[in-house]
Amino acid sequence: MAVDIAGYNNPSRTMTHLREVHEGFWAVLKGGFAETGIPWDACFVENTGDGAMILLPPEIAKADLVAQLPERMHADLRRHNAVHSEGARIQLRLALHAGEVQSASHGSVGKAVSFTFRVLEAAEAKAAQRTTGAELALLASDVFYQDVVLQDPAAAPADYRRIPVETKETSTIAWLRLLGGSAGGRWPARDAVVRTGTPSEADRAKELTELLLDIPSVAEESSRRILLKRLRPEIATVVAYHPQTRLHVLEIVSTCLRYRGGLAELVAAVQMLEPGSEPVQRLLDHVDDRPEERGS
Repeated sequence: MAVDIAGYNNPSRTMTHLREVHEGFWAVLKGGFAETGIPWDACFVENTGDGAMILLPPEIAKADLVAQLPERMHADLRRHNAVHSEGARIQLRLALHAGEVQSASHGSVGKAVSFTFRVLEAAEAKAAQRTTGAELALLASDVFYQDVVLQDPAAAPADYRRIPVETKETSTIAWLRLLGGSAGGRWPARDAVVRTGTPSEADRAKELTELLLDIPSVAEESSRRILLKRLRPEIATVVAYHPQTRLHVLEIVSTCLRYRGGLAELVAAVQMLEPGSEPVQRLLDHVDDRPEERGS
């Protein structure tokens, strides 16, 4: 978990404001953990100055982090902001991800930690929070959203919107939920949430799966392993394996559609495996009919 205080270093904040924000931030964080039943002392907590990095042990139920904690933190943020001047009010961004982390001599190391902070810095999340005035912007990595948020109706998966993340060397997607602000924590209708498993998306995945199954290098399992190696790691590593060919190809397609540029990567990889074949050309013609998806 990575947490950041939005606008902490705003020049309009005085030292008095900063002290009130600092104290309020830690009270909200610790209070939210206590009310959710997450033992604070069981976590590794690092003060980042304008936020915090928290490593939670595996025995903590991940579902609690999205089904209970956000609402409790949001309630405490509203209480804090109701009795403080504008300069001492708090807006938070909170990012969640799961992965391997190891202890080192001066803290913790792991790609999962760096990745979480990249998600936290998503420009679209910052812009959405500024526009709506949401007290809490909750970000989940795609893996966390698929494995945790989508599996629990109490986590309000339909309130999330898929957003791009382009930070330093990281290019991926994340899922953003806003709590509070002028939009009441909900996106405008024109920015409807992209839901995995909606009929239109499911139909698109099935169409592409049928076209790919006509390509021998995709229908053959050993070739699919090569195909997956040609996709970026954040896509290839989250594709679930199925012994049944059709289901495995469907999983590859569905995963690629969830990532910005994922379909284009998949098509390019197929072209490299089997250039110039008639089934590949049919796939290209089909994708060319949907230019908005080629680089989506």
